[in-house]
Amino acid sequence: MSKCNAAELDFIVRDDDPEMQAVEDDIRRNLADIGITIKTHFLNETEYRAAELDGNAYHMLFTRTWGAPYDPHSYMASWAVPSHVEYSSIGALTPPLTRESLVASIEAVQTEISEQKIQEGWRSILEDVHKESLFLPLWGTRIPYVLNRRLIGFSPSNQAYSIPVNSIQVASGSEVVTISPGVGSLFQSSGPINPHQYSPNALWAQDWIYEGLVNYGQDGVIEPALATSWNTVSAGNGQKVTFQLREGVAFHDGTPWNCSAAVLNFDHVLSDTVKQRHQWFGTGKHLKSWTCIGEYELVLETSDRFYPLLQELTYIRPLRFASPSAFAMGLDSHPDLHNSCEPGNFGSGWEYLEDEVDCMGLSAPIGTGPLKFVSRLSNEDGTIDNEVVFERNDNYWGQKPGFKTITVLHYDSQEDVESALKSGELDMALGIGPLSAKQVQELKFFHSDQFDVRHSDVIQHALLVFNGNRPPMDNISVRRAVIHAVDKAYFLENEFMGLEQPVTQLLPMTAPYCNVDLSPKWGYDLEKATLLNCPNGINVNSAESRSGGDLSGGAIAGIIIASVVGVALIGLVARMIYGEKHGKPLFHPSKGEVS
Repeated sequence: MSKCNAAELDFIVRDDDPEMQAVEDDIRRNLADIGITIKTHFLNETEYRAAELDGNAYHMLFTRTWGAPYDPHSYMASWAVPSHVEYSSIGALTPPLTRESLVASIEAVQTEISEQKIQEGWRSILEDVHKESLFLPLWGTRIPYVLNRRLIGFSPSNQAYSIPVNSIQVASGSEVVTISPGVGSLFQSSGPINPHQYSPNALWAQDWIYEGLVNYGQDGVIEPALATSWNTVSAGNGQKVTFQLREGVAFHDGTPWNCSAAVLNFDHVLSDTVKQRHQWFGTGKHLKSWTCIGEYELVLETSDRFYPLLQELTYIRPLRFASPSAFAMGLDSHPDLHNSCEPGNFGSGWEYLEDEVDCMGLSAPIGTGPLKFVSRLSNEDGTIDNEVVFERNDNYWGQKPGFKTITVLHYDSQEDVESALKSGELDMALGIGPLSAKQVQELKFFHSDQFDVRHSDVIQHALLVFNGNRPPMDNISVRRAVIHAVDKAYFLENEFMGLEQPVTQLLPMTAPYCNVDLSPKWGYDLEKATLLNCPNGINVNSAESRSGGDLSGGAIAGIIIASVVGVALIGLVARMIYGEKHGKPLFHPSKGEVS
């Protein structure tokens, strides 16, 4: 240990994230091999969010990329905003690269119109970020779904944070179904289910109730939703998109969906004050007007070209549509005097916005989606929803669920979820959090008669983010030592039973413009990690933890093989000498050969 550059690193982990809790101890042991001590802080959601923004609170922090359809443009655009860990991580980059130049490149590439220039721009950005060694990509996340076989027709999501249920049909039993959902942790609360705001609003619940103009389809295809068609033309330096809105659609309370309802929601989300909270959302920056031509034609106009516009309009939040009747003053609700924002829900660091706008919230979660909110039963302090009930929207314009009612249930532990599934009390555990990877795999292989287990494609990557501003992680050699010291394949096999696979790049190659082969590969290489952080010698702890000696298992195996070969050669030479002395050479010509 004395031969290594000793360091103690603060490691931030969500206390309700079962995936990270499963591997935290493996990572800690890996880094001990090169003289690095980990001090892990398991934080609740509020504490974790605060740590993300505090440049002195962490050396390493576990997180995930945002996944489809947010990667790469919205995820990386968010780095310019002090609302996530990446903002503090990139504060000190290797010259000539700076935070300002990186952010400028990310913004500039999104205003390109040439497909080739867009691809070249993202390649350059991804290469620059990769070389900084500020991220340790761990694994590609495949979202698990476990359903009782009495339910059929389920299709895995192609969008992060979405838990699609409207394709589910009931093959047998009650039309009342139960679910434990998760997007990284066990279900706690659905929040107020306001489509215009972030946590504590549950994304999956927002997605069930509200819709946008367009949907994110298979392979990123933009599909019609509340708009049936659209046309894009150049308009000065920007673009103009004209949407034909779907006619005959009503909100859950019967209020008609039309252009006036659309404009009302745009007004409240993108008011000059409120849109400051949505700085990661490029649409808010580039969109300059939204107007109606008649009852069912909406025109959006941007100040400059912005290629991700349609894709951003597929997002679950913040631009989905609530019924005008839910606004404080209906269609007359002023975006500054009666804003749809919930009081106190702008989030840490954004409280000052409420000095400039009156947050009146929404009277109820009322959208046009396939499910309608019915009721909730919460604990005494309102922090946990013991159950939340939704029912099918029988007037939905699209595919209707085959069940009548879906009840979201709270459980205290993953073991409780598994027991409820096996007893039949619970029909579904969908998403990351309700079950561990080991539980999912066990149900898949040993209880397949009772459960249908599915997985999405890789949607997002799990990461460690390093604080490049805080010693010793401000030293790129230390960051690279940490990267190469973590044996991802080992703990994924043991903790995830092969469910996930290790990755070496920040973003999934399936994300737009991210199919770029980056080097060097950020994979496990203990020898390289040792050279970087233990330049004066090999750390004996590593050898002892793997082989019981002073050398790694691979080195010992090599020595054994070399010793065996050496002994064999010595024996061969001795036999040759003996044969020559006694007239019996080991190699002598056969009949017919020239001597």
